[in-house]
Amino acid sequence: MANTYKVHIALALLLAALSTLIVGLTLLPGSPLLPRATTFVVLGLTFTLFGAAGLRALSAAQSIGPGKLLRMAPSRLVVTAGVLVGGAVVCLAVGGLPSGGQPMKEAGVYYLNSHGDLRKVTREVYGESIKAEMRFFVTWFTFLSAYAAVLVACAHRAAAPDPVRHTPALAPPAPLPAAPGSPCDAVGACEWCGQLKSATSLPYCPR
Repeated sequence: MANTYKVHIALALLLAALSTLIVGLTLLPGSPLLPRATTFVVLGLTFTLFGAAGLRALSAAQSIGPGKLLRMAPSRLVVTAGVLVGGAVVCLAVGGLPSGGQPMKEAGVYYLNSHGDLRKVTREVYGESIKAEMRFFVTWFTFLSAYAAVLVACAHRAAAPDPVRHTPALAPPAPLPAAPGSPCDAVGACEWCGQLKSATSLPYCPR
């Protein structure tokens, strides 16, 4: 079971890294290097991993609470996820958001569709619009993938046995019987003669 958590975390981080790379590639000049369908492929993979992570986290949160669950996130993983998301956000800020409408191509002619209003554009503008669209959506996918890795790591820690809670308590060592003639001031039966003693009895075993 622990291996499935680790594989889930690794896949989510890998997808987040690939998404950040895709966002970075949209900043390169010229035509888009990746087809437009790349966005839909990343969408399907992201929601598959994020949905599974949500189920794991929900199951763990029912036993320990959502607030405590999120506080169990490993610091290194949080930093790694933050770096990936931050890189995608920086690329989004540098490249800009999509504007002017959704890019379309019909009969070899390029358009931007803004709520049904078609505006004819050049191939270069069409390509930049596709890259801006991909940059915007894949940035969100980067965040979801990175967050999925953090959720799975929290669920993994919540499911792991608590070494403090599950370690059996050690029994105190049995008291050694007092040798004959040695001080014997405990209240109760003498270890040697079996006679009952009290705080006012003789301090030495009568045997």
